[in-house]
Amino acid sequence: MTGVVPDVANAGLVDVGGGQERASTSERVARVLLAFADGDRCLGVSEIARRLQLSKAVVHRILQTLVGTGLVSFAAGDHTYRLGPAAHALARHADHHSGLRAAAVPVINRLALVTGETTILSARNGYQRIYVHQVESDQPVRITISLGRSYPLTVGANGLAVLARLPDDDVEQALRVPLEKYTERTVTDPAAIRERLIAIRRQGWASSSGERVPMSTSIAAAVLDAHGSPVGSLSVGFLTSRFSDQSFDEMASLVRDAGEEASQRFQQAGE
Repeated sequence: MTGVVPDVANAGLVDVGGGQERASTSERVARVLLAFADGDRCLGVSEIARRLQLSKAVVHRILQTLVGTGLVSFAAGDHTYRLGPAAHALARHADHHSGLRAAAVPVINRLALVTGETTILSARNGYQRIYVHQVESDQPVRITISLGRSYPLTVGANGLAVLARLPDDDVEQALRVPLEKYTERTVTDPAAIRERLIAIRRQGWASSSGERVPMSTSIAAAVLDAHGSPVGSLSVGFLTSRFSDQSFDEMASLVRDAGEEASQRFQQAGE
């Protein structure tokens, strides 16, 4: 799991009650934004500066940046600030990912026990998918991923499982950008990808082998909301050499069933 690296390069001196405290620019921005976390109330520059023990000039400068990004809104009538539309969108996005984890993590935990291989949960973000959880295999040689990494929906079983459940207009939009070739086996021909999506819709699962990571195979199924739209995908990743055709078919059935179970859990949580 990745961690947070202090922003040492941008460290500066901040006046704190007559003394000095070393803090990074990014930390000060975060502190100002978090000042609004107590509720939906409006805050003025003076109140934020007093609460955080920062100068009014620093707070005002940070607020102007946050207003420019939509994270904070300015009310000209009383010269106060409140959380903006971008902040609310981030909150909805966080709730969405939290709901996906709550629904799917118990399912991939069980899938990992049954298969003995690494299981992975990805969340959809536009035409990308992001790794948000994994259960690593206990095998000495195993597949592992970097949480937080994102990839296009056009590459890998996790992405294709999601792409196959999107409307045709979204599929074409995802295929319109230049497709990156990660390995010699990466499929970048839009026509070939469209053909794969037809098969994925029919069988209920997607697979890829060596298309992003050499010598690895993944089988994935989409996690759907109540409207049938994909919110993410779950998968099993394993060494290609470790499975026969028969065991592959059995694994695919397990993954398909796990995707259906996670979808049901996600939909029931939203009722």
